[in-house]
Amino acid sequence: MFIIDFDDTLFDTHGFKQARLKAVEKIGISNALFWTTYKQARVNSDGVFTYSDKRHAEILASEGFKEEEIFTVLNKVTLNMKDFLAHDAEEFLQSLSLLKQPLILLSLGDSEFQELKVKSCGIAKYFERIFFVDKTKENVLEELFGATTDKENWLINDKVDESQQLQIHFPNLKVILKISNSFPLNIYKHSGLPNYRTLSEIKNYLENYYDKRI
Repeated sequence: MFIIDFDDTLFDTHGFKQARLKAVEKIGISNALFWTTYKQARVNSDGVFTYSDKRHAEILASEGFKEEEIFTVLNKVTLNMKDFLAHDAEEFLQSLSLLKQPLILLSLGDSEFQELKVKSCGIAKYFERIFFVDKTKENVLEELFGATTDKENWLINDKVDESQQLQIHFPNLKVILKISNSFPLNIYKHSGLPNYRTLSEIKNYLENYYDKRI
């Protein structure tokens, strides 16, 4: 079974955020204010992931900007979501499909916004199951592993700390890290886990792994 993260793994979330920043700067919102309000919009006081165009626009409106104008600007970037799908994502997913193992998409964030992103990118068709979670991925992994007889289960993810914690809870979980521009490169190099810049490199790693097993 292949459990695959979405943001900064299949999708260039770093580039998506930068495009949103550039868009709102044109209507007078500063770099600092964008990131401050982004953090507020991303996670609420209960630690639940809540980001959406609407929520970010509401928070920026409390700083004296026009909510409708902000929403329109952010949503224009959102409508071009597929531009931020990794260039090799579909080839990667097609290749994994040939290995005849279930593909599971596991995405952390506001469920409605994450679903919009996945559907807009046109990749839902590759997955047997899709999970959107707003707190932690651990419960989903427990559910998946409790219902499978697969001897090998892979996690492909960009977040080092999260992946290491999940591997502590699930020692048989095999992890491959997709390097993201959102994090310093050295944390990947010191992770002790296989890590690659592109999905094509991960595809080659897995193909070589399974070729040696045949």
